Amino acid sequence: MRRAGARGTTALVAAGVLAGCSPAQFSLVAAYNGDDGRPWIMLAPCGRNDITSVRVLSRPTDRDRSPHAPGAEQESGWRSGFDAGIGGGSLPLFEPPASWRAQPDGEQRLLPGRTYHVEFYSPEDGAYYGQVYFTAEDLAGLEPGEVWAGHRSMTRKEFREHRDHQC
Repeated sequence: MRRAGARGTTALVAAGVLAGCSPAQFSLVAAYNGDDGRPWIMLAPCGRNDITSVRVLSRPTDRDRSPHAPGAEQESGWRSGFDAGIGGGSLPLFEPPASWRAQPDGEQRLLPGRTYHVEFYSPEDGAYYGQVYFTAEDLAGLEPGEVWAGHRSMTRKEFREHRDHQC
């Protein structure tokens, strides 16, 4: 009985340590279609927290797709770090401000058959990541005024409420 209790305690401690090693991940990014027809993202950190890096990554949507299939090797995204943090805001998906010194990775446009992951990092309030996953098809299905966040479409008002709940 003692051995089982010790194992249980060890498992709880290990789970706590592992959970404390990685920053929390929240749905604090929305993707949407801009008035100009291009894809845009809204970075919405908690409160007045700063962001110290942003990444846009893509991968084949079909995880079983061979990496040797035509187009599977294509990349589409960028990454950036900041000397001083920035606040939230909106920007075209593939046009980060020049002051961010973004490093592009592959084509700077939405590619079919890929899932996009936009992520920012905030070292404040316990450190966390804000993120969203979406495809070109997700954005194509949005109605005017809608955004894609939390794995679904929603209005901007719903996104603000969703953000407040996440924070």
